[in-house]
Amino acid sequence: MIRDALALSLVPGVGSVEWHRRVAEHGTASSALAEVTAAEQVRALDAADAALARGARVGAVCLAAGEPEYPAAFVGTRHAPPVIWARGRPALAAGRHVAIVGTRTASTTGVRVAQQLATTCIDAGVGVVSGLALGIDGAAHRGALDAGGVTIAVLGTGVDVPYPPRHRALQERIAHEGLLLSEVLPGERGHAGTFPQRNRLIAALAELTIVVEAGHGSGALITADVAASLGRTVAAVPGSVLAPECAGSNALLRDGALVLCGLDDLRLALGAPTRNATRTAPALEGDAASCWDALQRGAADVATLAHRAQLDVRRASVALSALELHGLVAIDAAGHVRPLLTTH
Repeated sequence: MIRDALALSLVPGVGSVEWHRRVAEHGTASSALAEVTAAEQVRALDAADAALARGARVGAVCLAAGEPEYPAAFVGTRHAPPVIWARGRPALAAGRHVAIVGTRTASTTGVRVAQQLATTCIDAGVGVVSGLALGIDGAAHRGALDAGGVTIAVLGTGVDVPYPPRHRALQERIAHEGLLLSEVLPGERGHAGTFPQRNRLIAALAELTIVVEAGHGSGALITADVAASLGRTVAAVPGSVLAPECAGSNALLRDGALVLCGLDDLRLALGAPTRNATRTAPALEGDAASCWDALQRGAADVATLAHRAQLDVRRASVALSALELHGLVAIDAAGHVRPLLTTH
């Protein structure tokens, strides 16, 4: 019973490991709850009732281990949550997912890379999981949603608490189009420990964890460590050796993580078809066509291409970003653009 499972998790001293031990010993959460003192039962059941009522008001449901909708990816993992709160479509947790994580203080290039990786995942029929933090996480979620795909955000707060506040609209969009998950009770802001804890759930949901940019000590590295301990693949995007925000992700590569030097590397990791570098470019129109034609005269920076295409730099940048998202061009960290396809 959900109510008893939740109440047992709220008994003082009953963490995830102890919860599973007691349920295994007594057979059910209800039987395990019956073994605590009467006063503890009353307090735990009252707290469970309040949480369930709050959850119902905000459209959240409580999923308990052993119940059909409980995410199968958590079963058998170390410190699997006894209960998990969900807003959105819980069934989405059963699909294939890639975790895309990284620093909150991401570079412009890092944000663009995270978005493109997310778009590539969606194109391959794979969902995107992240932690809704600023920087790489938010870019990954937006990239997945904008591509019309599935994204799951695992939170360190209650599923109805907007955090960070800047992501209030994004969080609500995910609740309506994807799935929000949290171990924290609805209405609660969590604490410093709930954010690192949620990283183990991100890793458990994903068959592949990608670190885009992460400094030493980044929470993204916790996610990568958990993924490796679960036997999942860990990948990272190479970054500048001079950038502190890339020190941790570069160290993952040094220690054997899968190197993602391009979107085809991700497609290969997912078992999806790669882009053929000799296939013909699709029909293009407007600014995109002008920029593509300008590129046929050779790779160049954005300003040079804008001049060739007789566009202002802003319009050229928008057009080139669209071409990049569709896998037609590559833009490096220095802003140089090169075509990835031939025109014949």
